[in-house]
Amino acid sequence: MGKFTSSNDYAGPYFILRHGSLRPGDIILERGYEMHSDIICQQTGSHYSHAMIYVGGTIIEATSDGGVFSRIPNRSAVRAISDFKVLRLAKDPGQEITTIACNQARYLVGSQYSVAEAILVKGPEFTRKFRENSRKQFCSRLVAQCFKKAGINLVSDANFCSPAELERCGLLVTVPDMVRRASEQEAAFALEVSPHASHAKNTVRFVEAALGILKNHGIKTVGDSDGEVTVTTLNDITQAAFENRTSPGLDGEMTEAMRASGYLDHIEMDRQQNPFRYDFDLFSARIGQDADDNEISERLWGEINKEAQVFIPRLQSYINGKHNLVWDLEYFKAEFSIYEGLLQALYDRTVIIEQYSVLKKDIPFFSEIYELSNAILKEIREHAPEIAIS
Repeated sequence: MGKFTSSNDYAGPYFILRHGSLRPGDIILERGYEMHSDIICQQTGSHYSHAMIYVGGTIIEATSDGGVFSRIPNRSAVRAISDFKVLRLAKDPGQEITTIACNQARYLVGSQYSVAEAILVKGPEFTRKFRENSRKQFCSRLVAQCFKKAGINLVSDANFCSPAELERCGLLVTVPDMVRRASEQEAAFALEVSPHASHAKNTVRFVEAALGILKNHGIKTVGDSDGEVTVTTLNDITQAAFENRTSPGLDGEMTEAMRASGYLDHIEMDRQQNPFRYDFDLFSARIGQDADDNEISERLWGEINKEAQVFIPRLQSYINGKHNLVWDLEYFKAEFSIYEGLLQALYDRTVIIEQYSVLKKDIPFFSEIYELSNAILKEIREHAPEIAIS
């Protein structure tokens, strides 16, 4: 629903999430500052107008200007410490359930946003029946549906709910001390134009182009575990490309749409934005700047946790993408370049962390960081050995 955007007439202070303390499956509520955000808050009786889910490393959300996409937690800032709230299941559901919810959020990336269906949250109940099977998204629907997929009903109607209903859910508790005041540098970083925002726009361009191409080929649905569903998400688009691989010209058109949209441009994004993470000398200077061993350890944990939270889905995507290459589709080759590039970047970053932590591994916290980085690298070397020798 409502989404925060920076305003030139506000100079601070700003507040950010303690992203190092987030856990996969956490729900983040946010107060927006646009007019429609105020309307949402007034109509639902809540301080919050937007809801998101943290899936480990990234937040996944549905916004009116980008549909469903992911971004990193430190790219958001609010104007009051109460304008963020982190909710967590009171009873730990276990890794399997959490993974199902997070994977569902990832699956829905690329879905389109529906303003009309968001409005129906406060509309007459009978009108909802006409849209209850829609696969379009809005913020709180996305969150509620992800948990419903995992067998957890946070609200009475996951298709039509508000951030306020999530906030009032008896299964959730507020996690204390998850928001802090941002430094000037942190606020500037959070508010600047993000490469992830550019990628979100490119993703929207690709999805729109791909849906248009599929429509021109007479393709509207794909088969999944729920039967035939309307093509909506990036996963649906890939499935449609596969199911209709013999359709003349489709493979080439879809691949060109992927390239022309800029959708592939994000593969090298982190190397360009954060070169220190890929160079031992630059990393050493950055991580140790004006810091004692305790501060260095905290910074290192922040770095390795980013990798630990995403390496399993990255590795699985790589393995699945490599398997798809047997079909010799240009679309699958282009898609695999994403999985390969992202896993390679993760591997290279983790090597740097391991190299740094081994120098201090006789110190308890550093030894744990070394062991974790080593375990990640071992998994990648076992299941994707070509990444390790690239």
